[in-house]
Amino acid sequence: MVGVTAAVLGTVVAVRVAVPQQPPPIVRTAPAEPDGLGYQRESIRMLTWNICGEAGGSRGSSSYCPWRSRPQAKAAAIETIVRERDLNVIMLEEVCYPDDAAGRGGDRNDLAPLMAALGSGWTYRTAVVARPDGRSDCRGGDLVGTVGEVIAVRGAITSSTVTPLLVAGDPKYYPDADTKRTSNLLCVRVDGWQNTPCVTHLLHNNDTEYARETASLKQKIGAVSLPVLGGDFNTMQGSAATSPIRPLFDAYPECDQQAYTPGDAVNEMTHFNSTDTAPAVAQQKLDYVFATSGFTYCDSLTEFADSNANTAAADDPPGLSDHAPVVAFTRGQSLTWKFDETGGNSTADSSDNDLTGTLSTGVTRSTERAHSLRFNGSGRVTSGVDGTVNQFDTRRGLTVSLWAKPDAAAPTGSLINQPDNNGSPLDVSYTGGKWRFAMVTADAAGAASDQVTATAQTGVWTHLLATYDPVAGKMSLFVDGALAGTAAHTKRVSSGTPVIAGDGYQGGLDDVQLFPYALTSTEITKLRAGQSMLPAVPTGTVTIPATSTGDPGCHQNGGYGKVASLTPRLSAVVRHDDPTVPVRGEFSIWDNTDPDQPQPIRLGGPGSASGYVTGSGTVSVQLPALIAGHAYGWYVRASDGTNVSTTAPVCHFVAAAS
Repeated sequence: MVGVTAAVLGTVVAVRVAVPQQPPPIVRTAPAEPDGLGYQRESIRMLTWNICGEAGGSRGSSSYCPWRSRPQAKAAAIETIVRERDLNVIMLEEVCYPDDAAGRGGDRNDLAPLMAALGSGWTYRTAVVARPDGRSDCRGGDLVGTVGEVIAVRGAITSSTVTPLLVAGDPKYYPDADTKRTSNLLCVRVDGWQNTPCVTHLLHNNDTEYARETASLKQKIGAVSLPVLGGDFNTMQGSAATSPIRPLFDAYPECDQQAYTPGDAVNEMTHFNSTDTAPAVAQQKLDYVFATSGFTYCDSLTEFADSNANTAAADDPPGLSDHAPVVAFTRGQSLTWKFDETGGNSTADSSDNDLTGTLSTGVTRSTERAHSLRFNGSGRVTSGVDGTVNQFDTRRGLTVSLWAKPDAAAPTGSLINQPDNNGSPLDVSYTGGKWRFAMVTADAAGAASDQVTATAQTGVWTHLLATYDPVAGKMSLFVDGALAGTAAHTKRVSSGTPVIAGDGYQGGLDDVQLFPYALTSTEITKLRAGQSMLPAVPTGTVTIPATSTGDPGCHQNGGYGKVASLTPRLSAVVRHDDPTVPVRGEFSIWDNTDPDQPQPIRLGGPGSASGYVTGSGTVSVQLPALIAGHAYGWYVRASDGTNVSTTAPVCHFVAAAS
């Protein structure tokens, strides 16, 4: 057998005999656009692969599956791709997975060795995809269990759904009996994620049947909140006018319809098919990824597919399936430091990439802008590194967003940089009375930089946003939302790691956000203005037991209501400008009578977060026991799990025992 030369993650394959040959795809002239709100969400970094575990023919036959009897090799390849690209979602089709209820499987399947290779922190769900005769057991041989599709995520799956799609039998193929095959949409909700990963494997046999199946899929996926849909769609895109997959292209961006770097290929082939009787290899695009948020990266890993002629006399191929894995990254955050902590020497990364920042000496916490950091010129905040992968790659598109307030006597200092052994490929700094955005032109010590500068003000909080578009070869710097300048930049040098904030800087810094793509002007306006979430509105405010009496209104400007309960609930209305996005409230309450008392709940602390509502609605939290006669102040902010709004006005009440 030929050894695996590189690790593979893959897209699920369709059985060769069922896939008709079609002409090369035609790129749509007006594909669906991203919704412009991806910067609010976590980035889904996923692989979809049809690993052909359902096939089982011999070499040279139309149903041959490379390496079908070596699930450990496929698992090792997938695990390596996950690690090298820091993926957080795996979607697989034609998978043989264990069926504990029927006592089938054990380790003789595709899923068990994969989950063992991935290790702790990963969870998964499965869905059956039955064959035309209705059977769903693996075909036998070295694989035992149930055949279907799988989603595995690096996180905790809180719920999942398996939704049947409409698939009708075709008498041309099954003249003696109705088909009993199944086609399903499998979706999972993940704790803390806004996006919903979904996978499908379409099973049509003709255009009429496929039109029904695709229409059913569009209807079902349309009911899913922020879907990221991957899988084997068993069709080429075709023309804009005739493609059976057009309903999905009309509704969602597809990952491989644009170039992300200079020379990046689009509409890459994902399936390779030949037999003894038709030895010429037919290349097709059958595997797709759609997402509301749009994408920052897409690649068909054709080096891991069997693209050689499938003939009986040939050696076993180096590829692990007749499909290539497709890797796609959705638009989202690379790193988000809100600096909301009130103590300690670390700051959380709310981007879901776990790039926690460590504060050195010379960095102190401030109550400016609610919460921020101050640097004395000798401190810094340094990010951790998520595995071996740098999530913020300066060779691709990027955006840096932050708020800065340099001291009047501040010398030159870096606000954000990403150093490597030869310097820093990226640097946003305050330099001699100017803001400066610089990217080096060579991966060498002392290399020159392309840069954009703008006049800076000291002692004033200023919003800076720097973008780089590698396809356009352009750097841009925005100051308080206005474009301050651009510069050409085409030298894409290696990316540094980790991210460092405030190195040599003297002044205030807040709300550092990094994105792996260049935000649009509309997104920049929304980001700076905080329009992603409107401030929480304290209506209804304090809720007391029905047997009590009191004034639950929101009293401001020093006025105090009286609440006749020591264990009331705080409530507020939260709103999001995307009506499909889950949003919650985060509450804080403090004792105004005795500030030395422990604070009952605080923003980001235990008990401060309400449940989620979709788009808008009333949320609440239960307070611990308060002190009779004490006066309290409280407020609330809205959160979508990654970004937060400004806080609502402060409300006041006195807790008087009934």
